[in-house]
Amino acid sequence: MRRQIQVYCGAVVLAVLTGSPLVAHHSSSAYDLAKSLTLDVTVASVVFTNPHVMLHFDAKTERGEIQHWAIETNNPSVMRRAGWTKDTLKAGDKLTITFHPAINGTTNGYIRNNDGKIMFNGRQLKFDVNAPEQY
Repeated sequence: MRRQIQVYCGAVVLAVLTGSPLVAHHSSSAYDLAKSLTLDVTVASVVFTNPHVMLHFDAKTERGEIQHWAIETNNPSVMRRAGWTKDTLKAGDKLTITFHPAINGTTNGYIRNNDGKIMFNGRQLKFDVNAPEQY
């Protein structure tokens, strides 16, 4: 009986230690989901790796200064199913992007499952494999 309790307690501890980071990782609490920004930008780079595809771009402020942004999107497998590849966007591409900014005022943002928008060469790029065709 004592051995069963030890095994059970060990399993609970293991589940808590391995499960908590996964839940914490998938939070969008750092972003203001009630607010959206729309910017005309120039792509600096696209990092098409796990855990999330990251879009890095430059946008001009109202004073004409360049501001560098990093936007978190879905994971690469979801992006591939939505039609993206690592070559969909390249440095120098001009876009209009709508996304949720970080709550703390940093130049970070969040866009997933068509809760934002990227317009590129006259078409809207998809983020969600279940979204209606947008081309």
